[in-house]
Amino acid sequence: MVRHYKPKDTSDKPLKTTFFTKNDIECPVCGNLFKREEMFTGRGRLVAGNVSEELRRIWMPGKWGLINPLLYPITVCPKCYFAVMSEDFLRIKAAKIEMAKSETERRQATIKKLFGFLDFTMNRQIEHGAASYLLAVQSYNYMDRYISPTIKKAICSLRSAWLFSDMENEYPDKEFGNVALLFYRKALGFYHDALNRSSRAEESFDGVKSFGPDTDTNFGYDGVLYLIGYLTLKLGYLTSDIAKRKNDYESAKRYISKMFGSGKYDKNKPSLLLDMTRDLYDELGEKIEEFESQMTVSSEPSNEQASKT
Repeated sequence: MVRHYKPKDTSDKPLKTTFFTKNDIECPVCGNLFKREEMFTGRGRLVAGNVSEELRRIWMPGKWGLINPLLYPITVCPKCYFAVMSEDFLRIKAAKIEMAKSETERRQATIKKLFGFLDFTMNRQIEHGAASYLLAVQSYNYMDRYISPTIKKAICSLRSAWLFSDMENEYPDKEFGNVALLFYRKALGFYHDALNRSSRAEESFDGVKSFGPDTDTNFGYDGVLYLIGYLTLKLGYLTSDIAKRKNDYESAKRYISKMFGSGKYDKNKPSLLLDMTRDLYDELGEKIEEFESQMTVSSEPSNEQASKT
């Protein structure tokens, strides 16, 4: 006898995209026990779109809706708000725990000022994601150099800028755009600092699993050079001094020129990144020429001044 089974009707059941860990995690700073929210993978949950000029992956809606993987990589203690990338959460040294404890109220006050109360025992929304990276930028101050905290602060700052920009689009009356701009500036500063520390052998990149900057990509060291150039161009308007902007752009141009070598494409480097870098290189060059022209005109004496001489 052949039995025919009717499939269960799941049309009214919510499609789960995340779950909470079965086992508790103990915060190494305050001892609080909590469960971390993680993302399910597979089954077409994530639909990848293009990569933006900021090396951010654009995710498209699928049958599970629009899922943002950026919300979950940071483990946050719901009690004291100590927060770093999940692989680093239990790696804080005993000597730094007291410092992290002493700044608990500072972390809590920062979040309260921006969001009010945020409950990290609940399912994460965009506010939790933005806050988690903000907290991570602070919390990596407590981590030893072998974890490569400076480059991780750069990555977290950039992701925080992305999420605060998203929030600006959703809540235009809240001025989250100003916070996004702050973290773009922090990202550029930390990327510069990370390269400088590496060149002085003060802090290596050995503790970095992926340079990202997004969760599904690893553009490596070349991505860091590109982002320094891109962010320098993006934030250039904040500097009114033309001579300084010219110097900043020339420095950024030198950074990204290191990616080209002989000028031929390297098969080990993503062609997307190389193409974007070439466009950026040309745009920086054009801006530098504009600044040179402006500086030449401003330095020339007027007809009235020339007649007096």
